[in-house]
Amino acid sequence: MAKKALIIDGNSIIYRAFYATYNQLEYYKLHNMQPLNALKLVLLMYLKLVGENKYDYVVFAIDMGKKTFRHDQYEQYKAKRKPMPEDLVSQLPLIKQALTDIGTTIYGIEKIEADDIIGSFATMLNNFGVSVDIYSSDKDLLQLVNNQTTIHLIKSGLKDVVSITPESFPTLFPGLIPEQIPDFKGISGDSSDNIQGIKGVGPKTTFDLLTKYKTLENIYNNLEQLNLSIKTKFIDNKEQALLCKQLCTIKRDVFMTDFNLDTILAKPINWKQLKLWVDKYHFSGFDKYFVGKNLDDSLF
Repeated sequence: MAKKALIIDGNSIIYRAFYATYNQLEYYKLHNMQPLNALKLVLLMYLKLVGENKYDYVVFAIDMGKKTFRHDQYEQYKAKRKPMPEDLVSQLPLIKQALTDIGTTIYGIEKIEADDIIGSFATMLNNFGVSVDIYSSDKDLLQLVNNQTTIHLIKSGLKDVVSITPESFPTLFPGLIPEQIPDFKGISGDSSDNIQGIKGVGPKTTFDLLTKYKTLENIYNNLEQLNLSIKTKFIDNKEQALLCKQLCTIKRDVFMTDFNLDTILAKPINWKQLKLWVDKYHFSGFDKYFVGKNLDDSLF
């Protein structure tokens, strides 16, 4: 039987958990308590993800710090993003500790984005014949979709998830393939990352151009075939467009070729440790997960 891996975009899950339960913050503040809303929901979401399928490998990928190598390439990268709320910042150490205690492999590298960790793990696992499920709300990761890798886009909690495969990808990007997402963003830009692309070129024109010419670079090789208005926009924004494509391209070679996959083998959930966390903070909603579990042996 083919092996399977689960890669969780930790930052995405943590933010989703925090804002999905944002209204609970009032209770914590009213009682002068440490906010725990994100911690509780992250644990519940994790249990649901690892319980849905039997995975051979599991990774919870996170960012480490605010600055990455992309900031070295473009100082204004993500400059307009709001800082993480303090009520979430205070929960991060607890989230990381709780996940570690129950047997989760958390992976982060200084100056490397979680996207690049995810892309590198997915590529490496695919090379070993392992199929990969990636859970995130970040559409940038769609460039990783292939016959062995499925992106599960989280819309609003794990009850509303859209699974993107090579077959369903065109419903989001008509006429394109996953590898063209960086080209698409090189032209259209990405406001969430504060990069502009080519001003004045809309999505329809972008789709048409990439359907015909395939890559941003090949569009520049065929500028004489474009109408004067589009041609001028491409010429005037060439440096910005190529930089935007570079910034939006997920790295897939973060790890050395001799990386030991055993370090990300799925571990049995430590139910005893989970019960300690649940009891300590009086979390509800976990009882069904403990049914039939031997809290001494802490096995699946």
